[in-house]
Amino acid sequence: MAVLFIILVVIIAVLNIFFPAMGWHLRYGWMVQGDSEPSDAYLMMSRITSVIVLIFFLLYFLPSMLG
Repeated sequence: MAVLFIILVVIIAVLNIFFPAMGWHLRYGWMVQGDSEPSDAYLMMSRITSVIVLIFFLLYFLPSMLG
């Protein structure tokens, strides 16, 4: 079960690093009528947050879950 959690967290973080607009469309895009796009600031903060979460997860949680 822990391996599934590890794989899921890493996949979500990597997807959000490379495709942050996809996360915005899943969370907010369906509520907006017409062609609305996330701001550049939102995309950058989403990427930065995903990198921080991925590094934190890999440094602190992954070794304790596997060892």
